[in-house]
Amino acid sequence: MSETGPGPTGMIAAAAITQYRAAYITGEHELTVVSNANAQRPLGIVQNDPSTGQAVEVAMYGHTARAEYGGSVSAGDKLRSNNSGQLVQDDEVISVTRTVDVHHIAIALEDGSSGEIHDVLAIQPQIVGLEA
Repeated sequence: MSETGPGPTGMIAAAAITQYRAAYITGEHELTVVSNANAQRPLGIVQNDPSTGQAVEVAMYGHTARAEYGGSVSAGDKLRSNNSGQLVQDDEVISVTRTVDVHHIAIALEDGSSGEIHDVLAIQPQIVGLEA
């Protein structure tokens, strides 16, 4: 298992959060798992399994983290969240015809498949899409 880097302090779970999934800010000092990957900006990847109101350990850019894959992934792939907070390869060709926002949040360090937990390098969320 990898060591994870520090995340923001004082963040709590707005609802129960599944470990190793992408989370976003929902209110003051509150995080929850991403449920709409096209509209929610992920902050990082949750490393613990908090219930509502408990502290959240979130890995942010520049640190190795554990993440649950939501599809086939190869080492080196740029990853985004799906609507369950799992990380998936961004396989859509980037072009002016993209119709949704996508936020890259990690780079895969290991090959894997849906439902598996693997090491990733958390990166600063990068918008790839329509948002200016």
